[in-house]
Amino acid sequence: MATEIPTDFLKNEENRLNSLRFDEENGKLEVLDQLLLPHEFKYIPVNGVNDAYEVIKTMKVRGAPLIATVGCLGLYIEIQQSSDSNISWISGKINYLISSRPTAVDLRNALQSLLPLVQENKLDEIKKRLLDVYHKEKQENRRLVWNGYQELITAFPKKQKLTIMTICNTGSLATCSWGTALGVIRALHSENRLEIVYALETRPYNQGVRLTAAELLHGNVPFKLITDSMAASVMKSKNVDAVLTGADNVALNGDTANKIGTYMLAVLANYHAINFYPVVPLTSINQKIETGEEIVIEERPAIEMLTINGTNIGSLNTPVWNPAFDVTPANLITKIITDFGNFKPSELKNALKSDLY
Repeated sequence: MATEIPTDFLKNEENRLNSLRFDEENGKLEVLDQLLLPHEFKYIPVNGVNDAYEVIKTMKVRGAPLIATVGCLGLYIEIQQSSDSNISWISGKINYLISSRPTAVDLRNALQSLLPLVQENKLDEIKKRLLDVYHKEKQENRRLVWNGYQELITAFPKKQKLTIMTICNTGSLATCSWGTALGVIRALHSENRLEIVYALETRPYNQGVRLTAAELLHGNVPFKLITDSMAASVMKSKNVDAVLTGADNVALNGDTANKIGTYMLAVLANYHAINFYPVVPLTSINQKIETGEEIVIEERPAIEMLTINGTNIGSLNTPVWNPAFDVTPANLITKIITDFGNFKPSELKNALKSDLY
């Protein structure tokens, strides 16, 4: 696999949607309200921790890398505004932010590492690390997308153009840059190596039609939107080469938690002998858990399944189970694509112990 990223690789950002706008010099943050997409593109201010918690909890922003960035920048802004010389209050803010979305591990990884610095009263180091989450995510994402692109063209040396399936939204709206799985898809398109993308609708938030479709249309990427229940039929009849997904929490054995329905895709891909790749940054790997059985799965309110844009589509008395994520077992995964290399699930733990990253 080539290691050097060409200087012109995904350099043209004109056809990329931006999930946030951050004025570092003046400490001002605005995020794109993704609940309004694709009908309205509105940036809303985040003036501190409470605002950051609210936009994360209500899914105005989502995607594990973006959640971490918005949470960290919200805390950074609040610290900048505070004149309190006793910084012990920061610990409570950290725990509050972490509680906003329990499954996505990036935010927890970023913020829990700051707790010892709070105890040591190292305010400048805390602020530096909070900003680093924003700056490093862009750099790491570029490496991640390059690694994914290289993996796919190597896996299919005899095919000029690939047919890809994906679920949920894993693009620039889930990160501060090109995205994870959708970032790799955008790279394939930019290098004329993409035939078509089949994007799953992803109920109940419809992130496929609202977000992924918006990104693909904006970037002139060839795609077709399908409902989640059409995946098996498409795999059977449309010569899908690979499934690319994101992941919000990855265990050391390679089990991955992602948008509900991802496990279904992995089972279907396995049956149809289709390569299955989670595309994840290091920050989404949970080095504190051995298997996916330890991942806490967030359950969302029933009203999300019973309404669309505030309109009831079923009786509000309908019993509902609404998990936001499911866990794909490692044995269904071809490789896990990361910013520090691409690994079979069985190789991931040892790679984390090495000097690869």
